Amino acid sequence: MRKYIARGIGYPLQDFVRRTTILKTLNLLRESQFWDKNKLYDYRLMKLKNLIDYAFFNVPYYQNLFNSIKLKPNDIQTISDIKKIPILTKDVVRRENLNLVSKNYNMRYVLKGKTGGTTGTPIITFSDPFSRSFTWASYYRWYDWMGISMYDKTATLWGSKTVLTNSLKGRTKDLIINFLQNNIEINSFEMNERTLPGIYQRINNFQPVLLKGYLSSLLYLGKYLEFVGDHSIRAKGLSTTTETLLPHNRHYLEKIFNCPVYDQYGCGEVSSIAFECSKHNGLHINQEHVIVEILDEDGSDLVGQTGRLIATDLDDYVMPFIRYENGDSAIYSTIQCKCGINQPLLTSIAGRTSDIIILANGNRVHGVFFTDILYELNILSDKIQKFQVYQDIPGNIEFRFESTVQLESGLKTSLSKSLLKFFNNVNIIYVNRLQHEENGKFRYIKTTIPQ
Repeated sequence: MRKYIARGIGYPLQDFVRRTTILKTLNLLRESQFWDKNKLYDYRLMKLKNLIDYAFFNVPYYQNLFNSIKLKPNDIQTISDIKKIPILTKDVVRRENLNLVSKNYNMRYVLKGKTGGTTGTPIITFSDPFSRSFTWASYYRWYDWMGISMYDKTATLWGSKTVLTNSLKGRTKDLIINFLQNNIEINSFEMNERTLPGIYQRINNFQPVLLKGYLSSLLYLGKYLEFVGDHSIRAKGLSTTTETLLPHNRHYLEKIFNCPVYDQYGCGEVSSIAFECSKHNGLHINQEHVIVEILDEDGSDLVGQTGRLIATDLDDYVMPFIRYENGDSAIYSTIQCKCGINQPLLTSIAGRTSDIIILANGNRVHGVFFTDILYELNILSDKIQKFQVYQDIPGNIEFRFESTVQLESGLKTSLSKSLLKFFNNVNIIYVNRLQHEENGKFRYIKTTIPQ
């Protein structure tokens, strides 16, 4: 019955309330995945030209940038002409901030969000209904690739929308939405040895067709199932997010849950970049929504070799991310997938992995827990450059800020009080520079506790 409610009420109502066109866009994407290369190229080029034209006349950062390099919208005549535009880095986004937001956009249905912060300070983002329609339609098209209906039962394991507060109104709204969309959500920030039996029972009673969530949460649930010797959750597929899915993680989850694991890739700034199909040859680039470049250090294209990933969101006009370098690396595959989908593949996506922090009550959380708290306290990127959470004793942390100036006493007190709701001891310190690892990467979560 809930599947029919989701199909007839839940998802159509979502489009109506949020002014999105997800269902209509999904029909388009189901067709476009089989277009020939020329038709798909023309469609993407049209979207790119429209985006560049809009950014030139409406977004202060791009107005200044294009004028400084003497670039006009009609200079973009092919997709490869995008290379005439300088790469957008995280530092530029943090520095320019609202200059990247359209000055003439109707903000009524625009959603404000943030990145997960897996490289440090989260970035504030804005998305319009048009962009969200392509993001979510691309995501639901992925369900087709997994052989699952978007209306099927789904159980989701990830953090709550807010960490510090959880109002009755917010909980009631979430319950209604989840019911209408045939979904149950479980707060992975509250997973521990005491709560796991109840969490398992809830999932087992629901029997989801798709079980999805943070990789660390699914692994934690898998360890519990292995411990109790119970394999009665009969999902048709698992999907992981946020943390990098390594081969041994995939093998373990498939063994425990007795179903295939499907990977996906995106980032908070540019969602729905690539998805894995049933052939498991890599992740298909969502070309109708994003342009992906894999470059070497000199900016030349790479195929079959690891390079810097540069992404352009073709659909977000309120805060365009054009040629955005998110800090990940990947390989543009030379393989042509036999599934029939015309999207090329990414392989060996080397996103950042995060260690797990243990709260005072034994709950296990990853870095998004901390970026959520900073966001709720309005401690944003203009106040700090970088942070790191260090733990060597469960329930205790050292919160390190890299900053040229200290936080106002009120904000520091609020942060300390907020963290002490979850930890026994919190030590907030300031440093001039946080050290990177020997491989040059920065870990914003560090722990000496065995994972």
